[in-house]
Amino acid sequence: MTRHLMTIFVAVLLALLTSCTTQKRLGRLDHEVTGLLDEAQTKQFGADTTLEHLDIDGYEPFPTPTDDAAVQLNLRQALELAARHSREYQTAKETLYNSALALRSAQHAWEWNPTQNLSALLGITQKPQSETTFTTNVGLGFNKRLLSGGRIAGSIALSTLRYFSGDRTVSMQTIANLTVNQPLLRGAGALVAREPLTQAERDLIYALRNYIRTREALLIAIADLYYDVLNAGADLRVAEQSLASFQYSARRSEAMGEFGGKVTQIDIGQARQRVLTAESNLVTCQANLRSAKDRLKMALAIPLDTEIAVDTADLEQLLEKPLPAPRLTLDEAVELALHQRLDLANQQDRLADAERAIRIAEDDMRAEVNFTGNATARSQRRNRLATPRFGDAEYSLGLDIDLPFDRTEELIALRRAQIAYQRQLREVDATHDEIIRSLRSTWVNLEAFARRVEIQKLSVSLAEQRVENSRMLFEDGRIAIRDYLDAQDDLSSARNSLTQQLVAHRMSWLQLLYQLDELKVDPQTLWTERLEIN
Repeated sequence: MTRHLMTIFVAVLLALLTSCTTQKRLGRLDHEVTGLLDEAQTKQFGADTTLEHLDIDGYEPFPTPTDDAAVQLNLRQALELAARHSREYQTAKETLYNSALALRSAQHAWEWNPTQNLSALLGITQKPQSETTFTTNVGLGFNKRLLSGGRIAGSIALSTLRYFSGDRTVSMQTIANLTVNQPLLRGAGALVAREPLTQAERDLIYALRNYIRTREALLIAIADLYYDVLNAGADLRVAEQSLASFQYSARRSEAMGEFGGKVTQIDIGQARQRVLTAESNLVTCQANLRSAKDRLKMALAIPLDTEIAVDTADLEQLLEKPLPAPRLTLDEAVELALHQRLDLANQQDRLADAERAIRIAEDDMRAEVNFTGNATARSQRRNRLATPRFGDAEYSLGLDIDLPFDRTEELIALRRAQIAYQRQLREVDATHDEIIRSLRSTWVNLEAFARRVEIQKLSVSLAEQRVENSRMLFEDGRIAIRDYLDAQDDLSSARNSLTQQLVAHRMSWLQLLYQLDELKVDPQTLWTERLEIN
C-alpha cells in the first residue's frame, strides 16, 4: 500500500513539474513573439512609433447585467465596448499573433537545435541456448542549418549491452559523430536556403498591415451600426410626432364637421386614413429600431436580451456643427492614398515575393550535387565507460549527384511561378485602379451628401413654415384638410431625409479617411480624434 501511495505521489509531482515547465515555456514564447511584433511595428512605422502589445488572452465576454437597466451608449462608449468584447477584433488580434508564431517557428529551424534519443531493448533467445540481453542507447547532439544551404549535425552516444545469463558481463561503447551536408549547385546559397524564413518575416509585415486595416474597418462598421440606431430612433420620433399631429388633425376635422364647419365626410375619412397610415409607419419604425439595435449588439457582443439606449447628442451634434470638408484636392488625395495605403503596399511587396519564387524555381532546374562529409569516433567495447578514440576515427567524403535529365515537375513549378508573377502584376494594377475608383466615388458622394444636407435643411425650414400656415388656413376653413395633411407628410419626409443625409455624409467622411489611411485608431479604445466634431 505504501509503495502504491508513493507511486501516486511521484506521478502527481511529475505532472505538476511538467505543468510548471509548460507554463514557463509559454511565457517565454509569448515574450519572444512580443519582441517579433515590436520589431515588425518598428520596421513598418518607424522607431518613434508607439508599440502595441497584443493581449490575446484578455478577451472577455460582455458581462451579464445585474438589473434590467438599459446599457447607455454614446459613440465613444460603443467603440470602447467593441475594443474589449468584439469577436471580430479578437479574431484579428489572433490572426496577427499566429503570423508571429509562424515566424518564430521558422526562426527555430535556423537555431542550434539540440537532439536526444533514449532507447532500451530486452532480447530473449531460446535456441540453441537460452540467452537474455538488455540493450540501451543514449545520445545527445545538435543540428544547425547554414545560410549556404547546408546542414551540420553532431552527436555523442553511449551504447550498453548487458547479459542476464552466462557470464552476465556489461559491454559499453561511446560514439562521437559529425556530419556535414552541403549542396553545391541546386539549393545552394542564402536565397533558396533562407526562403521559408524570409517569407515568414514578410508574412508578419503583411499580417500587421491587414490588422491595422481591419481595425480601422471595424471602427467604421461600428460607427455605421451606431448611426443606424440613431437614424432609426430619429425616424421613430418623427413617426410619433406625425401620428400625434394626424390624430390632432383628425379630431379637429371631426369637431369642425359636428359644428357645421367646411369639412366634408370625405375630408374626415382622409384624416382618419392618415392616422391609420401613421400608426402603420410607427410600427415599422419601431421594428426598424429593434433590428438596428440588435445588429449593434451583435457587433459589440452584447447579449440580445439586454436593452441599450444610444445618446441622441451624437445626432444633435451632426445637426448643429458644420460639415467636415477635405483639405486636399482630389488629385492630391489620390496621390496621398497611393503613397500610404497599406493594402497596396502588401500587393506591391507580394510582387517581389512572386519574383523571388521564380528565381527559386529556376534554381530547382539545375543539377543537384550534394557534398557529404562524415567523421565517427568510437571507444573500444569494455565493461566501463571510455572516451572515443579520435585518433582512430573513421572519415568519409562523398558526392550525391542528380543530373537534370528529368525536371518535368520542376519545369511545371517554374511555369506556375511565372504565371503567378503575371497574376500578381495584375493584382497590383487592379488594387491601384480600385483605390483611385473608390476614392473618386467617395469624393463625389461626399460632395453630393453635403449639398443634399443643405437642401434638406432648407426643405425642413420651408416645410415647418408650410405646416404652420396650413394649420391656420385649415382652422379658418380656407383650405381643405387634404392640403394640411399633405404639408404634415412633407415635413415628416423632410426631417427623415435630413437625418439620413447627415448620417450618410458622416459615413462618407469616415470612408474617405479610411481610403486615405488617415484613421489613426487607438487599439485600446478604437477611438480616433477624427471622430471629434468640433
